[in-house]
Amino acid sequence: MRQNNMYIFIINPVAGSGKGSKVWELIKADLETENVYYRSFFTKHAGHAEDIALQIAELHGERLEAIIVVGGDGTMHEVINGLRSYPQIPVGYIPGGSGNDFARGFMVPRSVKKAWKRIYERKNKSARTFDLGRFRFSERKKAERFFINGLGIGFDGEVAKETNQSSYKKFLNKLRCGSLAYAISVIRLLFSYQPCDIHVEIDGNAHTFQKAWLVAISNIPYYGGGMKISPNARPDDGKLSLCVVHQLNKWKLLAVFITVFMGQHQRFKEVTLLEGKSLTISSERPLLVHADGEIIGKTPITINTDMRTQIII
Repeated sequence: MRQNNMYIFIINPVAGSGKGSKVWELIKADLETENVYYRSFFTKHAGHAEDIALQIAELHGERLEAIIVVGGDGTMHEVINGLRSYPQIPVGYIPGGSGNDFARGFMVPRSVKKAWKRIYERKNKSARTFDLGRFRFSERKKAERFFINGLGIGFDGEVAKETNQSSYKKFLNKLRCGSLAYAISVIRLLFSYQPCDIHVEIDGNAHTFQKAWLVAISNIPYYGGGMKISPNARPDDGKLSLCVVHQLNKWKLLAVFITVFMGQHQRFKEVTLLEGKSLTISSERPLLVHADGEIIGKTPITINTDMRTQIII
């Protein structure tokens, strides 16, 4: 049983085009009412949440009840990486972003107050242990990093880049329709993207997919703001789920995209689902890769699921 109860809040105020800041104001009022012992830190630039998490872990270590993320999936991604040498420190999450796939996959309440209440009611109790995806690029063998939701390669990486750089994402966030931004990016890129051959080695078994559009590697069922890309993915089974979309034309890809929100895309013969613990992915040309919606590099890439983290849900 943990005897210390200092909570650290890492807030991304610009997540969800300002939603993160509003969410924090709601939580802060409850913290004051309940006389909770806490400290709060606001991110100021990309990568700042990772730096804050690492510094807090080094300074406070066992004094922490938990580090609580207030933001989106990208903020959670940064905090998880900041704590990669401190997997024993529990992490909580209060949705404040646009996509919030982490909240869907880990069944975090959409209500801000309910999400915080669940975390606080579980003080002094053990957090649950979940899988992390560990990845590295061949040219940076020592630079290992982690993802908590999923990783996308190819068309998916290009869509993530387009979405993150778009003006319509901010506009849709203000209308509370942020998840539509991914769909708009898909349409914008559909007729310009050129698929290519992708090679996947999974637990020692080799596969080649011709004219592949994307490879999605998932720790949870959801990505892209609610798309059920890997319906059977579980973050506590020690495995990663793969979805490969290949050998289909642009119009059929659009049909696959429409059905993915209900998890019905697996009916298409051009959609291959696999699962495993260790993967290496290469391609006939370097393909863009994102992890938890953040652009991280290009193929080839090696991925494993042999790391764990503590999460309060």
